[in-house]
Amino acid sequence: MPVWPGRGSDRSACPVSSHIDYHVEPEGHLDSVPYPVVSVPDAGASVLLGPLIGGVLVDAAAYTNVEGAEDDAERAYLVNETGPRLLATAAREAELAFVHVSTDFVFDGRKVGAYVETDEVNPLSVYGASKLAGERAVAEAYPEALVVRTAWVFGCGGVNFPTKILELAATRETLSVVTDEIGSPTYTLDLANGILALVDAGACGLFHLAGAGSCSRFEMAGEVLRLAGLSRELVPVTASAFPSKAARPANSVLDCSRAASLGVTMPDWRDALGRFVGER
Repeated sequence: MPVWPGRGSDRSACPVSSHIDYHVEPEGHLDSVPYPVVSVPDAGASVLLGPLIGGVLVDAAAYTNVEGAEDDAERAYLVNETGPRLLATAAREAELAFVHVSTDFVFDGRKVGAYVETDEVNPLSVYGASKLAGERAVAEAYPEALVVRTAWVFGCGGVNFPTKILELAATRETLSVVTDEIGSPTYTLDLANGILALVDAGACGLFHLAGAGSCSRFEMAGEVLRLAGLSRELVPVTASAFPSKAARPANSVLDCSRAASLGVTMPDWRDALGRFVGER
């Protein structure tokens, strides 16, 4: 079954899609349709997707500049709501299965314990609100679509927490890291494999999919340094030490029991981080 990552052929800009195999002709065309398949937004998406009947379209792209979204809500909603709605509509009309990747930022982080799919959503930022709007747009446009929420994503080809820690460690002996944010670190390779496993299992609707276990940013930074063989002093601080325009959930731990009920499980975050650091 062919899998088409939507919205752009630059796989480095979409780390999850970089791990999903798909057909691309040598000239960069899909069944004579120029790649990328869909621009955002693109009212002609259904026409462009027409030749791709019989596969799966994965939309793992997003406007992820959390701070920038506070100043450019229009752009955030254009990419995170309008784009997914158009893709979902196009996929439904082209008889493609559709997967949309969402985020832990739809929650406010005030819950004690891991979040399940049915927990109340209450985004604290424009980014989170735009992603929630995207979830709802997809569900409305294509009720049989698969929406996957994930958290604390890291991988090759983008800026993420582990790479930032390694960059800082290259020039500093002391690093200040927050202790009051916890989450489920997720490796893009594992996420891509998990998404495809859910597709193979016939999943539709809303699922959580993130690395097994949880940790604080402080604990994750310590593990990154240990795996990289670097000795640096980590100073524990609270999130208030880093003022920002956008509020972030203090608890981003996701309960993935629903995916597990279909036989889809994710590796422990420590194992995933070890593979990521080892491959750098």
